[in-house]
Amino acid sequence: MTAASELIVRIRNRCNLAVDDARVDDTDLLDFLNASVQDLESERDWPWAEAIEDISVVAGDNTYTPHSSWKSTLSLTCVDPSSVISRRTWKWTRRLSWTDLRGEPMFYTEHAGTIYVYPVPDSSYTLQHRYIKKLDKLDSTSSSVVSPDWFDRILITRTAIYVAQKLRDSELYQMLNSEYRNQMRRAVDEVGRSHEPITIATRRDWEYG
Repeated sequence: MTAASELIVRIRNRCNLAVDDARVDDTDLLDFLNASVQDLESERDWPWAEAIEDISVVAGDNTYTPHSSWKSTLSLTCVDPSSVISRRTWKWTRRLSWTDLRGEPMFYTEHAGTIYVYPVPDSSYTLQHRYIKKLDKLDSTSSSVVSPDWFDRILITRTAIYVAQKLRDSELYQMLNSEYRNQMRRAVDEVGRSHEPITIATRRDWEYG
């Protein structure tokens, strides 16, 4: 987790940009760095953005509002009894919402920032919610990124692309853009090798929703 101040120094070095260069100041670089974090966040679900929370549902209430940092759900499981709650589309779950079916949650869907479980719980259950969280904005140069140190080079290259655009340096832009694509390809491969993929619970999960 590297501080923004250190990344800014390295971005300047990457672009051969002097500290006193009035064309791009530290405020600009912090804005560019935040934009790069958002860009990379939208590229894929990175493992360092994963989080887990326990959800308590009670009889008769099948709705839950996720944590404020929630971006998307990776998995939902029932703790006791232990079981995987399968994801369904909002449209698919409409057929269940029209019934009085009660029981242990077997399916879930997301709609307008709320998680719905079906059947409607017939008792109290503890669920474990594994999700991707929204990354915090870097408020100052003393703030640190949440990504691992090995990811710094990609953040630096991505931010340097914004610098090249501001400087209208097409040669630097093209060089950085090519380097960024290669770095991202290697990063995706590395994450794929070192982190277990999310698997579908059963074959029938392909068939619905």
